[in-house]
Amino acid sequence: MISRVRPALLALLTSLLLSACVSPAWDDHDYALKAGKTAESAVSAVRFARSAVAYRERMTGPYAEVLLTEAVQDLSSVNDQFGGVQPPSDASDRIRDEVLRLTEKAESEVEDLLIQARRAGVKDPATAVRDLDRLASELSDFAEKHR
Repeated sequence: MISRVRPALLALLTSLLLSACVSPAWDDHDYALKAGKTAESAVSAVRFARSAVAYRERMTGPYAEVLLTEAVQDLSSVNDQFGGVQPPSDASDRIRDEVLRLTEKAESEVEDLLIQARRAGVKDPATAVRDLDRLASELSDFAEKHR
């Protein structure tokens, strides 16, 4: 009995893991909604990173690094999760390209800030804050457009 249960359990776990990697979007509208939610999640991470840079004088260097690390991990997760959603049509490819361009840009910018913070501190915090504000605004506009 146990010898039959183990293969069935293994098959179930494998199918669950594989289904977590790829999820369908039922139609273009559903896909656009998922893209909008992805952008909303990225906005949160970008604003989190912005706070770490903007208020760096009020916190210790290691704490700012922790906040930036969390933001990078959140953005990476957002990109991975949305990357697993299959676009239902060619029309959805444009939406996919746009949201991934924004979220990957956000991940890259926050990673760069984390590297700077770990080395000698963010080189130009005022510019970084403006860039993160602009990026958060672009992501928010995308999210609003795809509600």
